[in-house]
Amino acid sequence: MTRKYWLWLMTVFLIVFVSVPVAPMTRALQDDNCAGLPETRLADGALAKVISANSDKTPGAYFKPTPSRQGPVLRYIPEGSVVKITGEFQCSFEGERWWAVELADLKGWMTESSGLDYVLEPFEGDPPAPLPSTVIKVAACIQPNVQTEPLPTPSTETGGAFRAVFAGPDGSLNYSDNLGPARTVALFNPPPLSVDLSPDGTAALVVTYNGIYWVELLTGQTVLMADATTFGLAQESYPRRATWIPGTNQAAVEIEDTRDDVVSYPLWNLPLDGLTQPFQLDRGNQPRDGVRRNPQRTSAILISANDILLYPANINDEPPPLLEFVPRLGIGDARALLSPAISWAEKGDSFYTYIQKSDEAPPDDPVAGRLWHVTLEGEAENMGAPSGIEDGEYVIPSPDGKMLLIGLGSTWRIQNPSTGQVVRELPPLQYLFNWTPDSKGVVYTTREAKIAYMGIDGDSVSAYVPPAADNLYEIQWLPDGTTLFAVRGRDGKLSFSVQPTEKEPVFIGLVSTVNAFAGQYFAAAPGLGKVPEVCR
Repeated sequence: MTRKYWLWLMTVFLIVFVSVPVAPMTRALQDDNCAGLPETRLADGALAKVISANSDKTPGAYFKPTPSRQGPVLRYIPEGSVVKITGEFQCSFEGERWWAVELADLKGWMTESSGLDYVLEPFEGDPPAPLPSTVIKVAACIQPNVQTEPLPTPSTETGGAFRAVFAGPDGSLNYSDNLGPARTVALFNPPPLSVDLSPDGTAALVVTYNGIYWVELLTGQTVLMADATTFGLAQESYPRRATWIPGTNQAAVEIEDTRDDVVSYPLWNLPLDGLTQPFQLDRGNQPRDGVRRNPQRTSAILISANDILLYPANINDEPPPLLEFVPRLGIGDARALLSPAISWAEKGDSFYTYIQKSDEAPPDDPVAGRLWHVTLEGEAENMGAPSGIEDGEYVIPSPDGKMLLIGLGSTWRIQNPSTGQVVRELPPLQYLFNWTPDSKGVVYTTREAKIAYMGIDGDSVSAYVPPAADNLYEIQWLPDGTTLFAVRGRDGKLSFSVQPTEKEPVFIGLVSTVNAFAGQYFAAAPGLGKVPEVCR
């Protein structure tokens, strides 16, 4: 026999000999990874019901593109949902039993248990239909959606049309026109984390753990604009808030990253018109709710850990900082970042802020310890270093910059920045909200959870403060003075109400979070919007 023939024969022998036990050995190794898990109760082709979440930090069971803890969560599948098993299980190296599953048109992987607790159990009978918003696929791309007609501009007058949009704890998305009865247009499970109204009032941006949705309000037509795969999120990261950027078809999307019990808030820009691609603005070295719009919804700024700047117009835009400073860092992660308070001036073209002193700053730091008037165009004005401010105290300027609200914890006072004179001492409080838009006083809740107002002149009543609102959780004002607020009832649910100027409050509906409502006046009644067309 030739040497070439012997080599060929040995190759065949090795292939046959070595390949025979590979599958059983691989399977055995996989099974070893599942050692200690609860006994499997599922099988290929069967139905399985979600009976718990994978984690107490999440609202549902993980539905993932791969059988591993690594990578994004495609969807958080709510309890009560039923999926179909479409293959044999795999034991991951992390020690979890993953099953291939289908839910409507979605295909992915789910674990049978989380530790010793079952996530899935066998199901018999007719499965319930999943919500369309849960099983909708993320838009692979969007056809350019360019508005050819000018949008109605928000009116600062009480006339025109008022539209409120809100999400209920039952997952419903609703809108109300002119404080009338609410109409439900879409359902989500998990319930929305935040809701924002489009500049023309025709659509809403809805954020859930599963992604960012565009909903046309009059028809309820829904498009999933982005999910965890869009941003390449890790397992313990999810979108928490989306803000429509004035004058654009773009949204700022804030991510909450909770991996390893360390929280950060990466920020992304999400185009809504298909003209550009999403891009990351910040990797998380910024405080929570770093994107701020002025009340007129004409401008937006971005507060990072060490500067304040205009929101970038595009991926190539690098606006110069309106104000730079050395950050004052709290103890812990991004939740402890102490960002400066921002108080918008009446016209919304500037704001007042006070920069706290930082241990990291040099002794001759020219920015810290000073009150600043920052214009959106031009140089920031140094208004001097107010006296009588103790180290560690937080400072909130009034919207006109003439007074400061200073304090820490439950102890606060109103102080004149020019003279250092204490104008008013607030009683021990439960929660401090903000100055009223007229700069005449501040809103807070007492230790008995009663809403209260302290005016500079000693008044206890303001047209900007609801007369009776126990357990106030959120309050905000429109440019005309209309008040939007949420209170928590004895049943633990949040109630959303609107109080027009010089009128009584009107209950609008229950909301899922303090970020799950928005309202605006429009010079003309909002009409039918144009939903982005998904590429086919």
